[in-house]
Amino acid sequence: MRPIKIKNPELVAAQIEDEIRKRPEGRYFHRLHIVLLLARGISVQKVAELYGKSVRTVQRWAKAVNTHGLNGLIDAPRPGRPTRLTPEQLEELRHDLEQGPSAFGFTQGFWDGPLLSHHIKEKYGVTLKVRRCQALLHQLGYTLQRPRTKPSVASPEAVEAFKKTP
Repeated sequence: MRPIKIKNPELVAAQIEDEIRKRPEGRYFHRLHIVLLLARGISVQKVAELYGKSVRTVQRWAKAVNTHGLNGLIDAPRPGRPTRLTPEQLEELRHDLEQGPSAFGFTQGFWDGPLLSHHIKEKYGVTLKVRRCQALLHQLGYTLQRPRTKPSVASPEAVEAFKKTP
């Protein structure tokens, strides 16, 4: 039987690792595979090398299974800082972003961090820093795209003459 080769293995490996990282169940099943190899008698060093993990991490997962069973491989909840906006407010904010700043009396033609911060403070009474508002825009699926300005005085011939490359 001829061996099967994966086209572009580095890209495929990176995509798989990304999927494992993104999904909580992916991380759990990844750990299950590692412990399964240990249960089949493969050494900790070899498993760590195959999966690109440290020996200490593999040992820790093996100890977790010995102590708590398979539940020891499940990630503990990571609460983090609670969100300042409720899910209903986030949905309303998404609707606000679709309408654009002019619908709320702003003269600026696009949403950015400072404007969104001001809007959230005015509408919801919640103070968010500019950087958090920029992250919130990204989280809601928006990107900051500013319009390019063109000089109103210059003629097209003068602009072409000014350019370094034709």
